[in-house]
Amino acid sequence: MERESGGIGRRRLLGLTGAGLGALAASGLLAACAPPRREEDGGGQGGASPEKVTLALPSSLSSLDVGRESGTLNYAVACLVQEGLLSVSPDGELRPGLAARWSQPDERTYVFTLRRGVTFSDGTPLTPDDVVASVEAIRDPKNTNALAYLYAHVTSVKVTGDLEVTVRLKKPDALFLWTVSPSGLLVSSRAFLKRHRGEVGTGKTLLLGTGAYRITGFAADDHVLLERNDAWWGEKPGVRTLKLDFVPDAGTRLVAMKSGAVDGALGLASDEARGWESAAEVTYTEDRSVVALAFDTGKAPFDDPRVRRAVAHAADRAGMAEGILHGKAQVAAALPSPGMWGDLLPAEQVTAAYDRIALPAHDLAAARKELAASGHPDGFTAELHYPGSGPQLGKAALALAAELKKIGVTLKVEEITLEQWIAELGSGKFPLQFLWYFPTTGDPAELLDAYLHGEAEATNIARYDQAKVTGALKAATTETDSGKRGALLLEAVTEAAGDLPYLPLWWASTATALSGRLALGGGDGPFALTGPGPRGCGVPDAGEGGFRR
Repeated sequence: MERESGGIGRRRLLGLTGAGLGALAASGLLAACAPPRREEDGGGQGGASPEKVTLALPSSLSSLDVGRESGTLNYAVACLVQEGLLSVSPDGELRPGLAARWSQPDERTYVFTLRRGVTFSDGTPLTPDDVVASVEAIRDPKNTNALAYLYAHVTSVKVTGDLEVTVRLKKPDALFLWTVSPSGLLVSSRAFLKRHRGEVGTGKTLLLGTGAYRITGFAADDHVLLERNDAWWGEKPGVRTLKLDFVPDAGTRLVAMKSGAVDGALGLASDEARGWESAAEVTYTEDRSVVALAFDTGKAPFDDPRVRRAVAHAADRAGMAEGILHGKAQVAAALPSPGMWGDLLPAEQVTAAYDRIALPAHDLAAARKELAASGHPDGFTAELHYPGSGPQLGKAALALAAELKKIGVTLKVEEITLEQWIAELGSGKFPLQFLWYFPTTGDPAELLDAYLHGEAEATNIARYDQAKVTGALKAATTETDSGKRGALLLEAVTEAAGDLPYLPLWWASTATALSGRLALGGGDGPFALTGPGPRGCGVPDAGEGGFRR
């Protein structure tokens, strides 16, 4: 998936922004929240929906255009305003979006039939030509759009009917449908894109879409203002006005919550969330994110497998999950969490395979033995940087440094800005890095193609290249049988585990804090909070969700 050269892939950048998928709760809250139930009403909804809600988010953005700035927060805002041809359910399944239905006449052709009667928030009707224009804008090399690589294998996108768009590929691609979900396509109008070419997403031009909200104001790195789009085709959210405040500092967010300046805070790390429980209702949602150590297998000292195993033995992964994340995380056995395999393999098959992955256990005696037998028996010095938006990573780094010191290894830990951290990823300057990833699809290949594929030069920060692993991943790309494809991906996971290019630390949960007048509802799941409807980025099921009256 991350294949563009000379830079960080869009999904990789999205996954690594530090705010995490929990920040996407900004969009889902509008349909997945309701006033708290009142016992005197027999459990019914209490009172009317709030007309205005202010939410604090843990990071900021300088552009609304996800093609120029592809962080989770950018998507959180964009998914309120724009929609893809397909949407994503709370459990990570593809569902109808702007396309009411789709078909695949052959392995390389996809036909999408648009919903009838959809309009943009400026009142103009959605046409198939607008979809074509939105894809063309991404593919146009003059636009330098960060999503362009997703369409590298597309040969044509054409209007083939009054409500029909047909896409043809050079070769089969098992992940293509995810490309036209919101993670790879957010539709705008041809007229808007032409009129504002090169300026989309600024404070002057904003965004135009078909979604549940329209943006009325944007101050870079400060806030976004949105108003409900009453022309939206879906179930209208009860909140008319939404303000998203960018408040990177955790203490400032908590003060704002206690003073009533904000109604909620999103994307709270598990280690931070406990401090909010006295001021708000805190809900934890499994987000399928993974935190891992990435070893540059092409650079000393981590080109030595024994050094990698020594570090792995020194890492108290269970202690991190329990002590740092207060039990709101699961010790990870691989990069993709078990829940990402749901459409491919039975859960018991994945569990059994993960149980057979024998990652080094926390054992300092074993760590010393591995180091003594390595090419660096007298120890070494390394650096590990973490973004300020991920304090839990900093705590994990310090805990690891304390254990490594006991075996003669010096680990220098440094907090840097999110922007610096992103710039360092894959730069080759530091052979030990954190991988902090929040999946944007429900498919394990999202992580495996990016981080284990030998040809993924722009994203494989471990520089890992193993022929059998790459071969399995290549075969899975064009395999149409889901079971066979799942088996190939699982083969890649288990084969790579023994080489230890990455040490998975934990699969985490994201916390959402809401004031007493709001309550989270409308379904759960790792993708429940990724769009204005509880079915993700724009498609609510009838009768579900909403700030109900």
